[in-house]
Amino acid sequence: MVAQKNELVIAWLNDAHAMENAIIEALEKQVDLAAEHPAVQQGIQRHLDQTRGHAKTVEGLLAQLDETPSGVKSAMASVGGKIQGMAMGAAKDSLVKAALQDYSTEHMEIASYRALIIAAEAIGQPGFTAALQGILDDEIAMAEWLEQQLPTVVNEALVQEAASTR
Repeated sequence: MVAQKNELVIAWLNDAHAMENAIIEALEKQVDLAAEHPAVQQGIQRHLDQTRGHAKTVEGLLAQLDETPSGVKSAMASVGGKIQGMAMGAAKDSLVKAALQDYSTEHMEIASYRALIIAAEAIGQPGFTAALQGILDDEIAMAEWLEQQLPTVVNEALVQEAASTR
């Protein structure tokens, strides 16, 4: 059975799919960046795996609407993800910058998935709600985890900076 179509919801699902793919690109670089921080690296890897699943889930929702992900939006997001990944260099504060970027990204995702849940209910697609709520729960958990990690990565960057100026 084909779900009720709505062009705005299709566009928003395409946006979500592109966003997830851009995040995959950035997280892949961050896994390498956090190599000297096993707990942080493990958290980033866990979210990378979840993010790959989120992209597949959104792709599945699009398929239920007889749609495929927008190639243009996906390509643009991929470029953005590559640029974000390259911007995270070997600077002393690169992990802090990555954490700040990820934290803001998680909140953008949280808002996006909340909006999609509201839209799915409004167009009579409550079946989409469970899938979207699962993604939303993951994004909220990641934002909370990042918030917990922030003092550690900030303090470590400060210690590294102090040690290099002696």
